[in-house]
Amino acid sequence: MVWQCRELSVFSLENQGNIPIFLYICTNKLSFINYHLSFKTVEETFRLKAYTKADLALLYSPHSGTATALQNLYRWMKRNQPLMNDLQAVGYNKYRHSFLKQEVGIIVKYLGEP
Repeated sequence: MVWQCRELSVFSLENQGNIPIFLYICTNKLSFINYHLSFKTVEETFRLKAYTKADLALLYSPHSGTATALQNLYRWMKRNQPLMNDLQAVGYNKYRHSFLKQEVGIIVKYLGEP
């Protein structure tokens, strides 16, 4: 079942600290509607951009050290063959110290947002 979602930012007057509340309105081809709220601070919102490999790994494993976070990210990537195929198709270089924006997009597509 394929869902199409729209994100709406909703601000409440009672909301202390002005934390944005995101309302997701999702529909599918059968016209079912699904609503859910997500409370995210501006700092928690993931931004699709180029990241150093260490920075992206730490976003996925924030309570780990840099080396452990990198090992985890590499392990997840190697175990996901469609992810690796898509990365190779865009010219991924395992020796580069950064992920390009396009590569980050592919990683997020398969692993989800950190």
